[in-house]
Amino acid sequence: MSKILNRYYPSHNNNTYYGLYSPPIRRFLLVDHHNIFALFKTAQVLSSKINTVLYILPSDIRIPTMTNENCLRFTFQHAKFQNESNGHGLKQSPTAVFLRTDRSAKLIKANLPADFEDDDRRKKILETQTYAQYVNTCMHAIMLTTIIHQQIHIEQEQNEYQSFLFNQPQEPTLITQIMNILTFANNINEAQIQIKNFWSTLITENLNKRIFWPEKWKRELQNHCSEFYEILGTTVPVEIQQILDNVKI
Repeated sequence: MSKILNRYYPSHNNNTYYGLYSPPIRRFLLVDHHNIFALFKTAQVLSSKINTVLYILPSDIRIPTMTNENCLRFTFQHAKFQNESNGHGLKQSPTAVFLRTDRSAKLIKANLPADFEDDDRRKKILETQTYAQYVNTCMHAIMLTTIIHQQIHIEQEQNEYQSFLFNQPQEPTLITQIMNILTFANNINEAQIQIKNFWSTLITENLNKRIFWPEKWKRELQNHCSEFYEILGTTVPVEIQQILDNVKI
């Protein structure tokens, strides 16, 4: 099984990675070397703004190396393949496909998109790419920390088990709540404010209803929140820290 899975996931034996391609601009918006599920969640969030295709880029195919710094320069040599991969642009929800090995899927490095010649259009594309990268980092942060700190969110864990043990509808999870924020935010600044409010509410509600071992709950919630923001490359917002510091135990 591991040999087959090496085509899908990066490992010590291969350099498989993933690229998020946008047919409207015929360029890649970002690449991810870690988690296909986080990138697909990112594509779902972005579907309200731009349609995308998630490409699995296996290491057994010789292709140019893309990074998040240069991926806007990469496209496909033949436009026909670009359209086929997402239903000729009619499918707004994201798709995930393997990069084909035939010539129709040849990946090439080209000049920046023609849209860059217009200043307003260029600004919009760069803003979209920056937001896409921010969303992807958020998805990594919430997916990782929700698993690592699942013991503090007892109700969430119970809901998940009930969903597959008893086939019951699952209530919104921490991941889907963050996805909702990122889907409807117009920019990074709006998303940051709403995510800060999300954490403030989550911490306040948890500390208010956890009667026993309040010091433990405070410490665990602080660790979860801190690790989330650490993955984002920033510190816990002052407002959240004040909530934690002002808790009476």
